[in-house]
Amino acid sequence: MTATLTVAASARPTPSSTHGRRRAMLALTRFESVRMLRHPLTIAAALLFLGPWLWGSLSGSANRYPVLPDELITIQLLALPVLGGSALIVANLVTLRAHRHHVDASYDVLVLPPAWRIGGFLLALLPLAGLSLLLVGVRVGVSAALPGAAGSVDVATLLTPSALTLLLGAVGVLAGVLIRSVLVAPLLALLVLVLEYAAIMVGTLMLIGTGWRFLFPVYISEFPAPVPAGVSDRPAARHLVYLVGITVLLVAAAVARAHARRSVVAAGLAVGLILTVGGGLAQSRPDPDIAVARATVRDRPASIQSCTMRSDVTYCYFDGFDGFVPGWESVVTSVRAVVPDSAASSGPPLAVRQRALAEEISAGGSGSVAEAMQAVAAWKVEDAAAGTPEAVRVDTAWGDDRAAAALAAEVAYRLMAAKTYDGGNFLCGARAALLVWLVGRASPTTLAGMRSLDETSTGALVFSDISGLYGILAPDRAAAPALELLERQSDEVPPLVERHWAELTAPDTPLERFGAIFGVPIQPLAPDDEAPPCVP
Repeated sequence: MTATLTVAASARPTPSSTHGRRRAMLALTRFESVRMLRHPLTIAAALLFLGPWLWGSLSGSANRYPVLPDELITIQLLALPVLGGSALIVANLVTLRAHRHHVDASYDVLVLPPAWRIGGFLLALLPLAGLSLLLVGVRVGVSAALPGAAGSVDVATLLTPSALTLLLGAVGVLAGVLIRSVLVAPLLALLVLVLEYAAIMVGTLMLIGTGWRFLFPVYISEFPAPVPAGVSDRPAARHLVYLVGITVLLVAAAVARAHARRSVVAAGLAVGLILTVGGGLAQSRPDPDIAVARATVRDRPASIQSCTMRSDVTYCYFDGFDGFVPGWESVVTSVRAVVPDSAASSGPPLAVRQRALAEEISAGGSGSVAEAMQAVAAWKVEDAAAGTPEAVRVDTAWGDDRAAAALAAEVAYRLMAAKTYDGGNFLCGARAALLVWLVGRASPTTLAGMRSLDETSTGALVFSDISGLYGILAPDRAAAPALELLERQSDEVPPLVERHWAELTAPDTPLERFGAIFGVPIQPLAPDDEAPPCVP
């Protein structure tokens, strides 16, 4: 009997050499990677990552004017808890499979030592990272192919979701080596979600403008709206190196726990520390050229912009934002169509110039009304020097109804007053009601955007875009009769507007005159109501 067992044991292939163990580990990697990719949680995460985006694209509700750098940041924030969280749990389940099935003791007779088995589990995470790259590539590729897409795709930013998947997958393997419980991984995935939210809040409120915010796995933009290239401090390549360094440290810790050779563990720890510390310090170093770029974008955009003429209107935009011009032109054309021909040609030649609020979130608002009006006055001087006097301002975010309504209001005021809005104070009297009517009458898009703005405004209808670039304020008392007039859909209103245009656009025409001309009620001022400061 003993002889028989000896012969059987000698006949069994037992790869004890390093080459044989490597072949066995790679075979384990192939087997486990397939199981990880086919795991229901992996499939569910992929559907959750793509599902809402696909629905928005197919239903037409998705933004047709994405800014690609900001789109990638949003994708990272989604990939961390969804793709990374699923990788964490799946990797943990794979690591604990022997323990869950109570066959730990049987592993002692296998030819593959524990450290090599853990190495196989860790290598099996690479196809999950590849899947993440594929899913992210699909979303980014479709967005980049849209005619209205702005900006460019940074390769390091594109690879970051895959690095996050590897990092959290390594956390799952390490957790399985350290703690023999399947409850740990779901709790860690939930903790990742909570920490991501906390990192966003802390980064927004406290760490914007400092290099410390890059120590989190993900970070948000430091601006309330998209900005041109070279203005945002996003060290994508250095941050990717930092994430890879953390992942190497986690891998070294996992194989060390599985009793790997000390030289292998020491090498892993050394490489991980070099990448983590080096990447962390490099990404925290401020870029001295950014302050100059931000000042140029904020105060002298004409010097770095390109302009194009469409019909008789000049459109000026930052590099990479030329896809927005057809959308702007559509709004400008629709507003000009509802004003008299004499007004459409009044003042200097019509121009639209893109503006960017290159001020970080932590910098607060735009200051006092006087400071806002001074900034607008400086812009007007710069526009005149660039050959586009009284240029209408438009934001770097585009694609929704609210942005269209804000631009329509700027264009309507420019055609009414033969100059652009000075910012700061309220637009009062009949002019305010007429502007609201013009915006709502221009197109269904601008009407929907105005109603959306009205729902979130208090005390006045604020025609402001996402950046809050000194939007036009129409008091609720002036907006109400115009909104009621839009509900009537009467063909008699446009001829009345054309006949009384000069009177309605005069700064001293009271709101009551608007009500008398169109037959709409005007809410009387209460005795204790104070008249708001109005634009002269």
